[in-house]
Amino acid sequence: MKRKERPDSPSCPLSIHCLRLLDELDVPKTPANAEGEPEPSTHHRDEFELLSRLRRHLPECQICSSLVAQARHERDHQRQLLRQFLEDAEHRTPSTQELIMQAIRSSQTSAEAEQESLATLNHADHSGQNQHRRLPFAVLSRLPELTAQQPAVPRAPRRSPLLETLVLAAVILVVLLTTGSLGYLLLRDTSSQAPASSPPTAISVNASYQSLVWKAIAMVDPFPDGTGRYHLYNYDPFSGQKRLLTSTCCDATSAVDGIAHSGRDLLYHDTQGKARLFRTLSHPEPLFSCSCSQSSAVWTTDDSHLLISAGSELFLVNLSGNSEPIYSSDLLQNSTLAFYYNDFLFFIHQEKEKEVLYRLDLANGEIRSIASRPLTTDQGVPASTSSRRNAWLLNPTGSTIYYSAGSGLGATLYMVNSDGSNLHSLNRHGIPLGFAEDNRLLFLQETNGAFEVRKLGATPQQDQLVVVNAAPGARSVLTNGLALAPYGWALLTEALYPDHSLRLWATNLMTHAQKLLLSVPAAQVSQLGTPQLVGWDQLPVSNEATPTPSTNQTPGNTLLNDDWNGLLLVSGDQSGQLTVSNYNYASGQLLQLLSALPAQTEIDGISPDGSSLAYHIPSTSQTDYYVLDLRMTPPLIRFQYHVSGSGGNAIWLNAQTLLLNTPTALLRVNMQQLQPKAVMAALPDTRLAFYSAPYLYFVGRVGSNQQALFRLPLGGTFDQRQAITPPVQRASTDFWLSPDGRTIYYVNYHSEAPGIYAVDSDGGNRHRLRPWGVPIGYAEDNSLMVMRYRQGSFEVVKLGLTPAQDQVLLQNAAPGASTLCAGRPIPATPVDAELICSNNVALAPYGHHLVVQAYYPDGHSTLLAYNLDNGQQLSAQAAPTSKLIGYNRYPPA
Repeated sequence: MKRKERPDSPSCPLSIHCLRLLDELDVPKTPANAEGEPEPSTHHRDEFELLSRLRRHLPECQICSSLVAQARHERDHQRQLLRQFLEDAEHRTPSTQELIMQAIRSSQTSAEAEQESLATLNHADHSGQNQHRRLPFAVLSRLPELTAQQPAVPRAPRRSPLLETLVLAAVILVVLLTTGSLGYLLLRDTSSQAPASSPPTAISVNASYQSLVWKAIAMVDPFPDGTGRYHLYNYDPFSGQKRLLTSTCCDATSAVDGIAHSGRDLLYHDTQGKARLFRTLSHPEPLFSCSCSQSSAVWTTDDSHLLISAGSELFLVNLSGNSEPIYSSDLLQNSTLAFYYNDFLFFIHQEKEKEVLYRLDLANGEIRSIASRPLTTDQGVPASTSSRRNAWLLNPTGSTIYYSAGSGLGATLYMVNSDGSNLHSLNRHGIPLGFAEDNRLLFLQETNGAFEVRKLGATPQQDQLVVVNAAPGARSVLTNGLALAPYGWALLTEALYPDHSLRLWATNLMTHAQKLLLSVPAAQVSQLGTPQLVGWDQLPVSNEATPTPSTNQTPGNTLLNDDWNGLLLVSGDQSGQLTVSNYNYASGQLLQLLSALPAQTEIDGISPDGSSLAYHIPSTSQTDYYVLDLRMTPPLIRFQYHVSGSGGNAIWLNAQTLLLNTPTALLRVNMQQLQPKAVMAALPDTRLAFYSAPYLYFVGRVGSNQQALFRLPLGGTFDQRQAITPPVQRASTDFWLSPDGRTIYYVNYHSEAPGIYAVDSDGGNRHRLRPWGVPIGYAEDNSLMVMRYRQGSFEVVKLGLTPAQDQVLLQNAAPGASTLCAGRPIPATPVDAELICSNNVALAPYGHHLVVQAYYPDGHSTLLAYNLDNGQQLSAQAAPTSKLIGYNRYPPA
């Protein structure tokens, strides 16, 4: 059966708005404005139009429907937990009615005394010289629904602390319960500085989607221009695209201060004369200036303001350029702002041979020491400002801070609560990198010369290995040269080698693919220094290639422009034993991966990331499942599992998870845990086809010689199955799910109206598309690609909305061939489904390349490869192939 979509296909573009406007979508539609009511603003009209569009879109989009259902479930679960907590607290807590009444009666008499006390408190400071002024959004800014700029309103006299606390707590709980913002409040982001930190999110979003959003990193080129300045570029490390962000940064007098939490803006400063000027990419005119030699800045949580320290003064600056001093303390002198979380500002201050992390509560001016660490690097010299700032990581929930104390990879890892409590060692050594999608810490450690990336577990024995070696062959890594992408999907690593050269590696933590981005000789390293990794962002990149990338890639030698250049083939010998080979259709190179497999071996498929092959070998008493790691040379068995009984098959749920249809149960296997878990009862006498959340699609027998496609919710029962297609002749078709998950294609040439059919993924709207052709895959724009036999030629056609819009991409994929089916007699009357077998036709992901196994009248066969963008034949090679399995990202060199 064919996978539901091409590998790494993007999510629905409207899904982010469906999640953002979830609560509005759940509110019933309101009638138009009544007469006399003011018209909504342009912004609100746009939102209303978007809401109407989303309401029409949701029933039709399976991707958005699934995400919204998950978001509603999480929101309802959060509200249920909070209700249970309040109910339990109500039963445990004595009545406070009398205390409240006393507080109300005494509030008037204590108002004046309390105001005087507050005035005194607001002028108290950490060192005796602090000057504090309330932020305009202090305290209330902790509610994400409130904007950062509110008009000033007259304040009533303060009530008693007890009454104010109770009222404020009640308001907060009501707001959280009615707006569903509890998850958002808990997951607000922390630092706009550290490239390893995760962005804020209210709904758990798959890391594969984030790799399409947070795909670029801002970095400073190590090669200066003619004026001695180092250009700041935005660079996509896996595509090689880059764009110049600014040429006014960076040199000895200018630097980048941080990337916005949204990933769509960047703050930096430069120096003109004695003035230091702060700018953003969206506001190139200076927003703030000071005559200061030492300064630092961070973004506020909602990206609406900047907090800038200039000497001993702290300023609040909005994006219109308006600023006001809000705090003053000698402790800020020569300090570095680290990160800001709601009303708490964390900064680092050097004290003798150590650095101390402080927390400033901007709501009341209280300063608290959180933790300290020795101020050394690998070379034993004081750390730079940027390295000190990135050495402290606040987790995405704002509750815990991780850091290391010591030198390089030998440093000890620590954690401490964000209020300074519960400081303790983690009993591990290494460098904290950032956080994975599940908010667990990822850290780098050295083991037997390899630089491993591990995910923190409850104990060291429960730590999870994520990357085997982030810098193959390196002597050491640079602690300032590590950048983990949000949600932990990718890592950039700068490493030094025995010849004193520097190399920059990119590792995809989902696919485990590695790419060498940059190699700098030792002479240039000592003369020019190393690239500065600023942080990951969502800013655009252009099609301009990076100036000095390396074309080497490990494992395998993947081409940069199109890295799906490997094709797996299965061939059999005279004894019936099977051989699996990897074929580089661009070069014609063929590499044997597996040999002497039993004739009954069945290939289950290649993982969506192109890194692994799943297959199984059934016998009379048991079935053996295997997963082959294609990234290694020679390849290694990544997983094996033996079950009693014969039959079944496996499909990939995602790049790391396999679903096994065994005789006893359906088992889910995660490649990183390797412990199968039963998810539902077995589906006897069926074959798994594909999975599209939340449904599992499978082919079941109908009668003695027919089959149909069914679906049921994963985890459901067999009685819940739903027929999607009518019965067709057995083994006469494959079923193809479109990349958007909405349509299924199949062929039926044994009906009164033969041809290609389409049906909605829920079984509705079945109709015939064309009276000819066989589906072979999808184009880059998700159009269905088919092959047909017409006037002695095998044409490749891209289907349009109507037959008149069909586009022939290749006039003849197999000139002179009689069939594209192995071992099948040629019919007297040409029929596409009997001349074209999907096992002998392989369309590459995104539809740019095609390989066919052509069979000729004299009995010989040839592998033919084509570039469908220009119709050029790439290679022709005789090969005893019986089946084309599919494409991978690790072709032979």
